[in-house]
Parts: sequence; structure tokens; C-alpha cells
Amino acid sequence: MDYVSRTTLAAAAISLGSLSAGLAADLGPRPAAPIAPAFYDWSGVYIGLHAGYGGGMKDWTQALGNNFTAKGFLAGGQIGINKQIGSLVFGLELDGSWADIGGSQLLSDGGPAAAFQVDFTGRSKIDGLVTLTGRAGLAADRWFVYAKGGLAVAQERHSFSNNTSTFPPAPPFTAVISGSSSERRWAPTVGFGTEYALGNNWSVKAEYDYVHLGNRTVGFTGTANFNGVAAPLDPTNVPIEQALHLVKIGANYRFGGIQTDPTFAPVRAAPGYNWSGAYVGVQGGYGFGHEQWPDLFDPANPQTGKFDLNGWLAGGTVGVNAQAGSFVFGVEGEWMWTGIKGNQTTVVDLGRRTTQTLGLDTKVNWLAIAAARAGFVAAERFMIYGKAGVALADERHTFTQSTIGPVSSSVFNLEGKALHTGLVAGAGVEYALGGNWSAKFEYDYIKMLAQNFTAIGTQSVNAPPIVGSAAFTAQFSKMPQDLHLIKFGVNYHFSPAPVAVSARY
Repeated sequence: MDYVSRTTLAAAAISLGSLSAGLAADLGPRPAAPIAPAFYDWSGVYIGLHAGYGGGMKDWTQALGNNFTAKGFLAGGQIGINKQIGSLVFGLELDGSWADIGGSQLLSDGGPAAAFQVDFTGRSKIDGLVTLTGRAGLAADRWFVYAKGGLAVAQERHSFSNNTSTFPPAPPFTAVISGSSSERRWAPTVGFGTEYALGNNWSVKAEYDYVHLGNRTVGFTGTANFNGVAAPLDPTNVPIEQALHLVKIGANYRFGGIQTDPTFAPVRAAPGYNWSGAYVGVQGGYGFGHEQWPDLFDPANPQTGKFDLNGWLAGGTVGVNAQAGSFVFGVEGEWMWTGIKGNQTTVVDLGRRTTQTLGLDTKVNWLAIAAARAGFVAAERFMIYGKAGVALADERHTFTQSTIGPVSSSVFNLEGKALHTGLVAGAGVEYALGGNWSAKFEYDYIKMLAQNFTAIGTQSVNAPPIVGSAAFTAQFSKMPQDLHLIKFGVNYHFSPAPVAVSARY
């Protein structure tokens, strides 16, 4: 074989070897395709149990005017269904609770100095509560943050007793009157909550609900006994107005399988600081606003019964955020002690050397807020948000009135407490300091709903031959109020462990 033939055969062999190596490479192992990001899917049917505590004002707007706080525990169960689309979750939930939310108030007028005494006790109790609500919110891995709204129905019982007696020199007289009633009241409800997936189809949740039971006239039946002679109670109708605040914790078990290839995958948080997760914090600030006592309004002096409120506030915060892209949705609860207070003193010359001094005083003892927050990440560590929710304020109101003349005097000293419900709107900014810490600045406006309250105390009279003190009760109606809050705070954010495997919650 000549040189050319050997060269040609060698080249052919090299070409075949290269081709074989290339084919072997094509048939060999390839890098694995990327695994889709793992996430918890909240879709499916669930059942669960819950327990909680609730309370609110019961306003009886009849002659003596009972206005008192009803409070107590509740427990029950829920069933619902969710559908998750991307990071959004929509659901429907039916919730039923056994309840022991009740209260009463004893009001007394008169005494030996007045020659008569009336003792009136009003009682109200919620035995059961059912709600049907829609839920909508944002999911971020194990966290689900939501708002809810719908319809509630409460099963209630009311009763009263009225005992009247006289003292000499008035003729002997006694009256014992009692009545009772039950009702089923329908009302709108709104709330905010968060749920955390534990794994193995279990989750735990915490929730706040406001139920506006409104004003309704209740018919009472019973007996009336006058000087020992009994008779059926004449038809008695009492308007009763109510508001209810509920805080609940619970656990859910969700049915269903694993969703590994979602049509709409959740949106991951934008690069940078991730606001998702639970947090706790402390805050302080200043509050100011206006108070009105409509019953004491004087057309001749429009400022009578109106005065300013102001003072410090400080307390704690707990909340949860869920972030999708640059959007952040969260729920938050706050509790603050306050020094917010105000007063007014008015002196009127009644003529004939008689002067009347009127004193009004209001103090906000504590203030609680439950709200939803929605905002966006404006920079890597900087979040801007707005908020809306419900406020609850425990307040003390004091009324004094003294009328002093040349030969007689009369002095009233009355005090009452009430829970005031308000609507909250606010805005704020929060900055991640590093690690798990952040700082915030926030402004809130609270429009308190007009609230009745009953003041209890004494009337002292020095008008011979009438000299002495007697029990006295006065109902003050529909007191409006507004508050402005400026707050600074620091939050600590908890960072849950990242998801390691794809799972169906």
C-alpha cells in the first residue's frame, strides 16, 4: 500500500473515532432540569376548631338607661374552602360558636333623704353566634394573611328587674317588676386574621372580628307586683343597641393532595429585604382630638359641652406580613395605655346670687386597634403602607354640677365608664434596620362612633327642710369623639425556616 493510501485510511479512522465519541457524548447523561420552586398551596376544603374571648357595649335606651359592658368566652368550629391563584387566596367559611358573653348593671336612684328608692338591673347574654363570611388575602409560603366580611347571627337573652319602695313620710308603697326576652339578631361582620401552615395538612390561626349588632327594639314579658298584688306585665319595649369585638385562635385540618405543577405559581418577593412573617414590637407617641357631650349643648354658648383631648400613649404591637413581588399585605393588633384626657369647666350666673358650675372630664384609659395594612416596597429596605381597621377605647367620664345660692345648694358627682368603638384609617413608613429589626413612623385617625354611657353617683342637697344625699343616675346619649395619633415604634421580625420540599399544606 502506497503512502497516499495509508494517509487516507488514517484520516478515515480519525473521523470515525471522532464521530463515535460525539455520538457517545450525545447519548450520555445530561444536567437535570431545574426543579420548580416549592410552595404551600392553600386550596381545598378544611375543618377546624376555635376558642376566644369577646366583649362590647350593651345600650338600653329606656328610662333609667343601662349602658354596660358584656364580655366572656366562646368556643366552636368552622368549615370552609379556599382557592389559591398565584399568591392570592379566596375562600368561604361557616363558623359556629357556643358563647357565654354577658353582663349586667345595677342602677339606683333615691334613698331615705328622697323618701323613695328605685333599683333597676338590666342583663344581657349572647348564648350562640354563627357567621358566614368570605375571605380574601395573600399567601407567602407558610403564611396566609386575610381580611373577611359577611353576615352574623346572634342568639341572645335579656332580662330586667325593677324594685321600687318608699320611705317615711311618703305613704308605704312597693313595686316589684320583672321581665325577660329572647331574640335572634342578624348583623354584618368584618375581620382580619392570619393562618400559619404547620405541615401534615394542619395549620393554626389567629383572628379579630367586629360584629355590628345595631339597634333593635326588644319586647319583654313578665310580671308586675304592686303592694303585694301580682299582675301580668304590660307590653314593654326597650331599644337595645350593641357592638361586639371578638378575638379567636384556632386550628384547621385541610383535605386534599399535593399540587406540584400550578397553573399560576406564587409570586416571589422582590430581591432585597423580605417583609413576610410574624413580628412583635413596642411603640409610643402622642394623641389629640375632640370630645362632645351633646346633652349639655347650649345654643347660647356653642362651645359648652365641647373640649379638646390630648396626652401620651405607649404599648405593644403584634402582626404578620405576606409579600408578593413589591406588594406587602399584613394584619396588625395594637394595645396602648394612654394619658389622653381633657376637661371643661363652665360657670353660669343664674341671678339672685345663685351660681352654677358645670364640670366635664374624660380620660382614655387604654386603646386597642385591629387593622389590615397594605403597602409596597419603595426601596430595598423601605416600605410605605396604608391601614384601615377598628378601634376600641376604654374611657372614664366624670360629670359634676354644683348650684350654690344664698340659702340652698345642690351638688351632683357622677362617673361612668364605657367602651367606645371607632373606625381607623392611617398611613406609615417602615425601614429595615438590619438583622431582624425595623423602625416605623405612623399617623392614625380614629372616628369614634357616637356612644351612650351611664354615670352613677350622688346628689347632695342642702335646702331645709330637705337635707342629705341620695343615689342618682344619669344617661348621657350619643357622645361623638375623634382622635389623631402620631406613633414611633420598633419591630422585631421572626424569620421562619425556608421550605425544603414541595408540599401540599
